[in-house]
Amino acid sequence: MRAEGVKAEFSNLETHMGTFRDSRFKMKCDVSYEESLLVLTDGKRVVRLHARNIGNAALEKKAVRISAMNFEIQEGDDDPSVVSGSIRIEVGKDAEEWYRMIWG
Repeated sequence: MRAEGVKAEFSNLETHMGTFRDSRFKMKCDVSYEESLLVLTDGKRVVRLHARNIGNAALEKKAVRISAMNFEIQEGDDDPSVVSGSIRIEVGKDAEEWYRMIWG
């Protein structure tokens, strides 16, 4: 499953390993979910989250909110950092389908 030009908001981030230091940020990105791997990329940052690391998912109006542990954020050519926190992905009218795919 794929979507382009999606707004994603990351909050309550805590870095466990690596150099990433933001506690919250937003990005407009392309999102894909294949073989239990959620990937968000905007050209500068790449976020990779495996389904086994999802603690909870909630369906919101036009969005899916995920709380996750130990996912990767990589900026440019830097080594990936391991972080935990909340991700809100605005996928519009397809939110329920994304929710079922990720949490179902």
